[in-house]
Amino acid sequence: MTDERIAEKIKKLGFTTYEAKAYLALLQNSPVTRYELSKNSGVPRSAIYDIIRKLERIGAVNALYTKPERYVPLPPDQLFELLGRQFKERIEEAKESLKKFHTEIEPGHLWNIVGYRNLLHKAREMIGRAKNSIYVSLWERECKKLEEDLEEAIRRGVRVIAFSFTPLKIKKATVYSYNIPDKELARIWDRKIILVIDQHELLMGEADDKHLKKTAWTDNKAIVDIATNHLILDITLFGLRQNVDVGSVVTSMESSGFENLGLLLNEYNQDALEILSNGNYGKHNGHGR
Repeated sequence: MTDERIAEKIKKLGFTTYEAKAYLALLQNSPVTRYELSKNSGVPRSAIYDIIRKLERIGAVNALYTKPERYVPLPPDQLFELLGRQFKERIEEAKESLKKFHTEIEPGHLWNIVGYRNLLHKAREMIGRAKNSIYVSLWERECKKLEEDLEEAIRRGVRVIAFSFTPLKIKKATVYSYNIPDKELARIWDRKIILVIDQHELLMGEADDKHLKKTAWTDNKAIVDIATNHLILDITLFGLRQNVDVGSVVTSMESSGFENLGLLLNEYNQDALEILSNGNYGKHNGHGR
């Protein structure tokens, strides 16, 4: 990985471009003077003094008692711990200051999740609070990124049922997969994800890491049920195509209303059979007068 790419990743921790370049240069060569650091990092000499002061203020850099002063970086693992504590403190401070504002998500609302990284963050958040069940349709690439979260949910006692056209690896999950290579399928189909948590909330949309796409999150019961039924259909078709018994799994995924619907369908199907067997079809349709 190039220095530019590494500096970009450091910037995502809250550093400016110059701060990231200076810290990276110190990791590569220290202790150094301000002049040497400016030369090594590409940070202008006119800016290097302020940059060092800012890095010292957050604890990323320390000055040695030498003349002229020389600087050394805080090791990355210690820096991450420091930044983590600082960020947690800022969250707590912000949370305390915002307590007086009472807002709630409107039930049934459809929220847009923008970007691939935020899609994964939302998926992990949902998986982390699952209590009973997780139904998911996804590709191998996204499965690898969410594998640990899904397996942790299973260890908590959550049942995970997964479907994919690509290979999946989730220990102790119920998995139905056609095992089509990820790259092969990507040639003809867009990557998508459907994630249903506890039959209560849904994340659904394109899993595109190249373009800024939107995915949808909702707890709208009708939409959650539609997505669940889509998964049930995929698994049912898988069972028919692969000659696999999926009956018990499909039944467990159906909402409670399906049982009553099944009884109602059986009742009306029986009525229809009796009408046909008695030759009364025309009468029941208003044509037998």
